Amino acid sequence: MQALAILALVFAALSTFIPVVGLWIAMLCSVVAIITFRKHPTLSGIAIGINIIVTAFLSPSLLVASAVVATEAVIAASGATEAVQTTKANTAFFSVYTFYVGWHVVSLALGLVLYFTRKKDSAQPANQAA
Repeated sequence: MQALAILALVFAALSTFIPVVGLWIAMLCSVVAIITFRKHPTLSGIAIGINIIVTAFLSPSLLVASAVVATEAVIAASGATEAVQTTKANTAFFSVYTFYVGWHVVSLALGLVLYFTRKKDSAQPANQAA
């Protein structure tokens, strides 16, 4: 499990420098980090944290994709008023952005739930015979 946690951490760092496919690699790394969160929460939490920061702030391809979707929403609502166009553009922009960033936030929340609900094997004293 430690190897998977380290693999998720390495690929999370590498996904920063890969332009378009890096978003998908980061999502895959978050899934791998969820798998390893129970045994190695520190490495997995760092991997998901890197993914959140990279996706939210350092991903120009996500911003371009969100802008394209927002522009298409404005073009589709070309007959509407300016307020309606602005509302549709903002909704379209944040739907794409929220999906990608939300994926990692939900991954972190799920990992924390898995970590806090794990059964402690070392909770029983060693001198008790089962």
